[in-house]
Amino acid sequence: MGGRAHHLALAGPLALNGVRPKAARDSKLERTLIVTFALAELLVAGGERVGIPGLMKPTASRSVIDKMAQAMLHDDAVRLSLPPSFVPSALAEIVVLSDFWSPISEIKGMLAGLSSAGAHGTLVQVVDPAEETFPYSGRIEFVEPEGFGVITAGRAERWAHDYAARVALHREQIRAETNKLNWLFTTHTTSRSAAELLLFLHGGMMVSKSSTRVNVKAGRAS
Repeated sequence: MGGRAHHLALAGPLALNGVRPKAARDSKLERTLIVTFALAELLVAGGERVGIPGLMKPTASRSVIDKMAQAMLHDDAVRLSLPPSFVPSALAEIVVLSDFWSPISEIKGMLAGLSSAGAHGTLVQVVDPAEETFPYSGRIEFVEPEGFGVITAGRAERWAHDYAARVALHREQIRAETNKLNWLFTTHTTSRSAAELLLFLHGGMMVSKSSTRVNVKAGRAS
């Protein structure tokens, strides 16, 4: 039967207008898939079960990566920025990988549903270097990838300060919500090593498995 269930929720789209910044090793989507597959392999090797909400039921199969890849290849559903609603069991461990640029009200609603039965989890905000530093100047057209429109900046460099403040506030709000639930929240920039994030996630899960989930703190992967 395998161990407890781990749900790896891949929320999309994880794209920045289809452009990979020069400083990034991978796109957000590529990095998310690399970490997801590697984490699934480690967990199954340790006797755990891994699933993807809305795509694949938890399995302890040694061919978990192939099963996950096949499920993704045959998935033609439109995926929003947050995972589909579901209520995991109290002993389940959840990892949600997204860029988490959704409104905080939607993130709070997602957390309420995922934690309603007592499950523990980690939110990972995967971002490109450009989303951290806002390195734009001049006239720039920003296209929202989920079809919510286009914003044009006449002098984009004037937006940098306000942008950084909004990002910091948004992250503070997410962290406040996860702290209430004793969940973890971390950020990961694609210019950093994927192994760094993988070690953080796997290490956190092992601590959660061997303890009563007391005082587990989130580190920054970015």
